[in-house]
Amino acid sequence: MTSYSGTMIPRLGIPLNIGIAFGVGVLVAVLGQGIEHGISTEVLFGICIGFLLQELILVQILSREANINFQHRILNGDVTSTNRFLLLFGPLGVLLAIGFSLALLNGQALDPGTIVRVIFVSAIVMFGVDPLFGLVDKGVLAIFGAAVVYIIILQAGFDGYGQMTDAITPYVGSLGAISVASAVVTYLLLSTRWTYYRLFCFNQMNDIWKAFADTGLPLVLVLLPYFPQFVDVLETIFLGI
Repeated sequence: MTSYSGTMIPRLGIPLNIGIAFGVGVLVAVLGQGIEHGISTEVLFGICIGFLLQELILVQILSREANINFQHRILNGDVTSTNRFLLLFGPLGVLLAIGFSLALLNGQALDPGTIVRVIFVSAIVMFGVDPLFGLVDKGVLAIFGAAVVYIIILQAGFDGYGQMTDAITPYVGSLGAISVASAVVTYLLLSTRWTYYRLFCFNQMNDIWKAFADTGLPLVLVLLPYFPQFVDVLETIFLGI
């Protein structure tokens, strides 16, 4: 496996991801007047903006040398505009096809709201699975396993979003709760993607505690409202009650 120990990997991943997530929370609050609890189109738009900013600042600019090396590895040195375009937008095309097919199979009209939502969700999934190309030389099973983990984290973030919003609404109000929950879920997804990039693409995972701060801590915050249900499950398993 290629080593990138001589390339520059920014140490600002956590603060940058936190800053971007905070900005997404503010953006959702600005756009979210009157929106209902749940993963609304405004929230999905905010998460997409967060991913775009992370890609531009953290991957393309601050990790430019490591990212170039990664592209050479994944494309076997044939780094052309066409290959880079296919690498980036090929998965997006597949995800869009899946999203629109599901809408049609469920009898849902392809109105502007549905089209925009499918595009946002497809982009979010695309950004999340993009670093998995770094596992190509590890085989299909490695890619599948990492993809399953990301899908679980994505589902946990989206499921926990509503629970978190309901839990903190009495303290900060409905719009404040939506903003905070959006920021936490955005940070969870951003940090997961950045962890994947450092591990699979740049081969630099230095500290297990840093990995926990990147991904584990926001995941704990998202899942915190589910803790009573988790305790009930443990009691059923261990005590049969």
